[in-house]
Amino acid sequence: MPCCVKIRLITTKGESLETLEVIPDPVSLIEAMRAVGYSVEAAIADLIDNSISARADEIDIKYDASDNPFVAILDNGWGMAPDKLTNAMRHGSQNPTDERGPDDLGRFGLGLKTASLSQCRKLTVVSKQNSVISARCWDLDVVQASGRWLVVVPEYRELETLPMFSRLQMLESGTLVIWQDLDRLTAGASDPQGEMTTKLSSLYEHLALVFHRFAQREDGIGPVRMAVNGLQVPPRDPFLKSNTFRQPLEGQVIRHERGDVQVLPFILPPVSHLSPDEISLAGGKEGLRGTQGFYIYRNRRLVIWGTWFRLVPKEEFYKLTRVQVDIPNSFDDLWALDIKKSVAYPPDAIRMRLKELIPHFANTSKKTVTYPGRKQGVRGFVPLWTRIEPQHGSFRYELNMEHPVIQSLSARLAQDDQRYFQTLLSLFGDALPFESIYADMCADRRGGDDDETVAGLLEIATNLLEVTGLGVDQLLNIDPIVRYPQHHDKLRAELEK
Repeated sequence: MPCCVKIRLITTKGESLETLEVIPDPVSLIEAMRAVGYSVEAAIADLIDNSISARADEIDIKYDASDNPFVAILDNGWGMAPDKLTNAMRHGSQNPTDERGPDDLGRFGLGLKTASLSQCRKLTVVSKQNSVISARCWDLDVVQASGRWLVVVPEYRELETLPMFSRLQMLESGTLVIWQDLDRLTAGASDPQGEMTTKLSSLYEHLALVFHRFAQREDGIGPVRMAVNGLQVPPRDPFLKSNTFRQPLEGQVIRHERGDVQVLPFILPPVSHLSPDEISLAGGKEGLRGTQGFYIYRNRRLVIWGTWFRLVPKEEFYKLTRVQVDIPNSFDDLWALDIKKSVAYPPDAIRMRLKELIPHFANTSKKTVTYPGRKQGVRGFVPLWTRIEPQHGSFRYELNMEHPVIQSLSARLAQDDQRYFQTLLSLFGDALPFESIYADMCADRRGGDDDETVAGLLEIATNLLEVTGLGVDQLLNIDPIVRYPQHHDKLRAELEK
């Protein structure tokens, strides 16, 4: 095949131009596109985008490296007719500048091919529509041998040997994508099964987070059930909607000529109000501090998360802030969305508006971190510690001499003993281990389970009642009991017995 073709072109202005059609070498171009930088979980997520766009509500992912290694994704979506399937196997099957349906998760017309061939050398797609089953296959060995953009049309007997093909036959419609010759996943591994298991270890959590809004019905779409090797993928909600101590803040709509950007901020509960599972759910491997910031959704699909876009630094006091930002697919070029749909950056107009909103979100988070569980504005609240700021930029903490326990003990002491007592209390403030406390906060550490916490609080509360003579209602407003409102009902019931 010639590398270029001479063509005489007549422009719309009637000008005659001599041009050369330079045809890319398929072997070189495909190998270059394989190195675009897909992780295996991002590649599989790209294929799931296609399934959701085809209105699938059942998506099964299966992988195995025992004998003939493969990765297979089966959905029960609309499926494709033979001509549609052929076009879907074309590189650049759709112009990214074309207007798409509002629920379309694709963009460049490259995802199926680029994502798959970044992990394997043989991609087979089998689709069923109107009882007709058709199949096409990109085999890079065939492309290399021919030097041409040739897609193989497999024979039916070959399809019968493919994993999950029998399940596709039973569906009314659907599509099966299969990766074989997994040179990027298992090449050179002495233990292919172990190597594949290791590389796909993060797939389950990745899908649970990226597609968590599809696990329930929203805007007339869903729920979508996903499974990996038979294990159902649950939603991993980074906003902890089921936790009643989460604080939703007032939402914002940023108007733009391309469409509206929906901004919905949330402040997570303080660490003391989170179970270990919730801490893991909201923070993942990076912890709460690493996952603070904006969560960008494109048609409900999570694209990028845990970033402030360098508008503000990530700080400990902001670690409870999560901001849901919904953008329509009409913003793709403005947000610099890449092929992998894993990188996005807001345009200036949107970025500046988001920057203006950050202090409102972050200040509430700071109060929640600083005063976990404290009832702001409740009359009678008595803190145990007070913050002293003698001059701008410096501070220290002192025990509050108005605390009922301190007052009760001080009243029982002789005058000389009171002076020694005051000296002792000042030492507590001066020797407060700020660095260790900060390290523990960054590590998102919390106490034991709820039963242990309630037992410890009950012991403290019982002693406080005996020492101070206060009533139960007054006691619940005293530090540290006030910090655990989620346990107040249990404490009240026990203390009033």
